[in-house]
Amino acid sequence: MDAWAVTKGNSCDLLTEKSLKHPSLLRLLAALLMIFASAAKAELACDDFLAKFGNKPAFIEFQGCEQSVDRQGQPFSASYQVSGANAAKAEKHLKQQFGLPALKRVCCIWESTAHFYRDKQTDIGYFIGMGSEETLVHDRKSWPSITHFYISVDAYAEDP
Repeated sequence: MDAWAVTKGNSCDLLTEKSLKHPSLLRLLAALLMIFASAAKAELACDDFLAKFGNKPAFIEFQGCEQSVDRQGQPFSASYQVSGANAAKAEKHLKQQFGLPALKRVCCIWESTAHFYRDKQTDIGYFIGMGSEETLVHDRKSWPSITHFYISVDAYAEDP
C-alpha cells in the first residue's frame, strides 16, 4: 500500500512516496497554487466599492477611482461626494454598514477617524473615511450649510 492509501495522522506522510516517484506532480501542484493565488489578487481593481457592497444611497455620489501607486500597498482609492444636507444620512449609513465612527469637529473640518473594514466574502480590507470641506460650522444641525462632504474608500489587495 502506498502513502496515498495510508493515513498516519500527518498530512506530510500522504505525499512522500508518490511525490518522490512523480516530482512533476509536485511541480503541477505548485503551479496550480500560484495560479489560484494570483487570480485572487487580480479580482481587485478600481470600482464603485460602496455600490459593490450594496445598499448605497443615491445621495452618495461616486466621483471616481484610481490606484494610488505612490502610497504603501498601492491601494485602489474610490472617492465620493455628499451634500451637506445629506451628510448626516450618509454618516448614519456608513456607521450601520461598516461601523464608521461618528464625525468630530477638528480644527476647521468635520471628520471621522479612518476605519478599517474587511469584506467577509472576499477577505479584502478597506479603509473608509468621511470628512467635510473646510468650514466655520461648529454644530451638526448646521451641516446643511456645508456645501460638500467627502467619503474615501481605499481597497487593499494586501493588508497595509
